[in-house]
Amino acid sequence: MTDFIHTLSDGCPVRIALKHSAKKNIILRPLAADAASVNVPKWFGRRNLQIWLAEHENLLRQTLDRWTQRPSESLSDGLPQEIWFRGGRLPLATDGSADAVVLDGSRILLPEAAPAEQKRLLKAALRRHAAQTLPPRLWAHAGRLNLRPAAAALTDAKTFWGVCRARTGIRLNWRLVGAPDFVADYVCVHELCHLPHPNHSAAFWELVGRHTPHTQAAKDWLKRHGRELFVLG
Repeated sequence: MTDFIHTLSDGCPVRIALKHSAKKNIILRPLAADAASVNVPKWFGRRNLQIWLAEHENLLRQTLDRWTQRPSESLSDGLPQEIWFRGGRLPLATDGSADAVVLDGSRILLPEAAPAEQKRLLKAALRRHAAQTLPPRLWAHAGRLNLRPAAAALTDAKTFWGVCRARTGIRLNWRLVGAPDFVADYVCVHELCHLPHPNHSAAFWELVGRHTPHTQAAKDWLKRHGRELFVLG
């Protein structure tokens, strides 16, 4: 078995466990929310598989979506010491006098409670902040680019940062609240550019690059830190 990282079109990294077998077809199986095993014929090399995965990205995403997180992978033994918020790694602290989660620029205060309850409260607070900040950011870019989606909403997806549909609009992954603003800007523009270009053609990337000069920096940030934004599930 050979492992390598395959990057999806929106910058999300996926760990691929490559297996060769005597079978003539390609078989995908989910290993985690961001990992899959792929059985391929013996003659099918890694380069061929990378091309195949790019051409069949929707199938790969559907495979990853079938993954159901196992209890052993949850944060049952407590919260992490710090999490990403607006591009910074902020420490978590319990405050016995706090009756709600407090998000500020230096740390995150949690009410005194069991770890599972603190996790639930923290995730809810981050989602509320995402709802207050991400859709308005998207609409601001929509006005600037004169590209109007049918709607703007959040998603809890495990395999993409954003999705654009002509009829239902654009959905942004709420976990982008942990990323720097320039990364959220890139994802917003990326999805908006799918309105005139529902593909990843050269014309699409030219439009993205024209409106986000920090495209490569944003993609690099997501490659390095994207998985860390899923620490709360």
